[in-house]
Amino acid sequence: MSNAIEPNPWSSDTLLAKAQLYIEQMNSTVADEWKYGLWSALSLELLARAALAHISPVLLADAQNWRNIMHALGKAPTAKKFTPTSIGTKEVLVRLNELLPDFNQEVAGFCSKHVERRNAELHSGEIVFTGLGTAEWLPKFYRSCKILLESMGKQLADFVSDPERALEMIASLNDAAAKAVDQDIKAHATVWSNKLEEERKSATLQATAWATRHAGHRVSCPSCASPAILHGNPSGPVSTRVGDDEVIQRQTMLPSAFECIACGLKISGYSKLSACGLGDAFSSTTTYTAAEFFDLYTEEQLEDARNEIPEYEPDFNEY
Repeated sequence: MSNAIEPNPWSSDTLLAKAQLYIEQMNSTVADEWKYGLWSALSLELLARAALAHISPVLLADAQNWRNIMHALGKAPTAKKFTPTSIGTKEVLVRLNELLPDFNQEVAGFCSKHVERRNAELHSGEIVFTGLGTAEWLPKFYRSCKILLESMGKQLADFVSDPERALEMIASLNDAAAKAVDQDIKAHATVWSNKLEEERKSATLQATAWATRHAGHRVSCPSCASPAILHGNPSGPVSTRVGDDEVIQRQTMLPSAFECIACGLKISGYSKLSACGLGDAFSSTTTYTAAEFFDLYTEEQLEDARNEIPEYEPDFNEY
């Protein structure tokens, strides 16, 4: 009986499978957590290596030792204590830029910067992904993934959990109409500044109370700086954390609409929101008691049930 041949760790399929595993880890968190960005960078690096290996795994081999090339071909080592060495990620991106027409300088530059963020996060005391808004990198991340996947004959839907939202973010990068939203913001700001101070104070107080009562993500209006509401659509799976007496569920929300009742500004569509600095994903958090989440009876319900049990006379009959 022959031994099964182990998969080549430098093969395109193996690297793609690991990239898929890492993006699943990314989606297991919500977009405003630092781990979301870190897992995205790790996944992107592996996806880039998978795309280069799809052309040929030999392209991943460090040419300083010819045995690396043999390893890339899936051959057993011919020397003792041999440790295969691949090229660095920077060189992977350089080669992809030359070999893939759609992997242009802009895309390669983003990938390089995103990997540098990963390096800083892992190898320094710098906290890179905390506070880094997703509007700054997530659309470009999905565009890079799309290009790399298509070079391997794959689709974005084969890799991400919410391809519709990902494609919407990619489209926002080239949406010229979205840039016009700045004019609308300036127009509302002009009208706001022309109001009397008392009118502005009254409108701000009303907006504060309104934003507190309404469901949504509270942000500052780009026209008048009053509290306003940002609505969003769910994107990706729900993250669930079960504690001793409560269950917390969180889900990433992709901004879809903005409304401010103080100055009347309204913006619809991710591309327009992203263009004016309101495109960062946020999380929707819901907290349940354990009884609520698992449909258990509460202590009050149990006590009510006990009180409803009829009282019977003692029965001393023996069988």
